Amino acid sequence: MKTFLAAVVPLAIAACSPLAPLPTDTVQVAPVTKTTSAPAGPIVVYGGYRVSEPGDWRGVNDAQSEG
Repeated sequence: MKTFLAAVVPLAIAACSPLAPLPTDTVQVAPVTKTTSAPAGPIVVYGGYRVSEPGDWRGVNDAQSEG
């Protein structure tokens, strides 16, 4: 119980203390830059596939392999 109080009391005191005021300098403001809007359509063109019966898995692997 003493350990709990030793941990909770400083946290409670720190939570009740007032916050420091935020700086109002304009130096911290990021410079205004020109922005562009994102494209509305998809970036990658979809290549459709036909539905087919499953093939032999070795043949499918060989067809999809790089070499």
